Amino acid sequence: MRASAIKAFVVKDFKETFRDKVAVFWMIAWPLIWLVLTAYIFIPPGTDRPMTMRIGLVNYDVSPGFPVNGSILIRALEEAEYKGVKLFNVKIYEDKALLLEDIKRGRIDAGIIIPENFGENLTLGQTTLEVYVGARSIQSTQINRYMLERFIEEFSRVVSEEKIAWAMKFIPGEYVPLEVLEVVEGFLRGLAKPVNATFTEVLPEALISREAWIGWYTIGAIGMTMLYSGLNIGSTALLEERQRGCLHKILASPTTPSELIFGKILSGILSLSITSVAIIVFGVFVCGAKIHWSPLRAEHWIAPIMLLVLASLTLGMGSILSLMVKSVGGASNLSTSLGLMLAFLTGIWFPREWFPAWMRILADYSPATWAVDAIRDVIVFEAGLMEVVHYVIGAALAALAVLAVGVMIYRRMLKKYLEK
Repeated sequence: MRASAIKAFVVKDFKETFRDKVAVFWMIAWPLIWLVLTAYIFIPPGTDRPMTMRIGLVNYDVSPGFPVNGSILIRALEEAEYKGVKLFNVKIYEDKALLLEDIKRGRIDAGIIIPENFGENLTLGQTTLEVYVGARSIQSTQINRYMLERFIEEFSRVVSEEKIAWAMKFIPGEYVPLEVLEVVEGFLRGLAKPVNATFTEVLPEALISREAWIGWYTIGAIGMTMLYSGLNIGSTALLEERQRGCLHKILASPTTPSELIFGKILSGILSLSITSVAIIVFGVFVCGAKIHWSPLRAEHWIAPIMLLVLASLTLGMGSILSLMVKSVGGASNLSTSLGLMLAFLTGIWFPREWFPAWMRILADYSPATWAVDAIRDVIVFEAGLMEVVHYVIGAALAALAVLAVGVMIYRRMLKKYLEK
């Protein structure tokens, strides 16, 4: 094979691709649009700060003479803060019906009905609360319910501490040994809260900020683009030449089929590589993505290698896809639709932990997902080479096998064209 002939095809295809406005839109503009949507809608500024819930309260409690009452609960809600942010924006209602109406209309997120004798029952025994959570969406309902459950749990803990301290005053210390008092107090605390667990979120250093999450999705945007653009380039490589009427002229020239095939493959890899660089630059400098990559770390070179593997894999898949279509338009539509669908179903764009068990099968056994996981594990989770070697080997072997099948399909197609 002549390098000059292969180079000529690479330069020709590169110029034609980036002169096509539609191709440029799908290869560069579309993933950048997704990044912007993700950065400012799915992960808006301030997403790492707690939210403030709009909550309404109806207080029917009148418990004079008791240390805890409905007013104490309302004040606790009004003063609750986390990381300097108020957790609840409290609105007082005089009527339960008005409260429920505002929840239904989405004017407030939740409501609490404080019953009569709340303070008396809470001090002397056990009380009740009516809690209503708005169900505008599954996500908001889960978040609001979790916030209220944690607040009520903490409020109950504080009340229990006060009740225990209050009850211990009725035990005459001059007649009961100190050791017995300690045992009784410990027993009462155990009744109030048998398990005193603390929860601490331990996230990878790369995922403790909004910028790092955008970096995670930047890698996903590259994987998504590789899928539908790689399939598109691979499936239309020979069909475009035939549609232009150039294929017979090329095959009639001194150019060999091998030079044509490898020229097409290299031009596709070059186009996808430039697209990946554009996505990373846009993600870092426009969306504020944080990418952990250093040329001085040997394992970080897995990232560009896996990008080349992913490009080769998708080009080979595209060549296989070309067997199912007979026109450039059909190949382009099918490859774009299939590529986008695979991007969402294989955990490249959305974490596969979100999927039901039966949907994870495709993601767990997808070579494209292996390649993207290897990149993310290394430059997001700071994994070492031995932790991702199975992904690297699996994705590389799959890419070689698929690309080899793709080359065979191209040769067969060219042979048919020569016979016509």
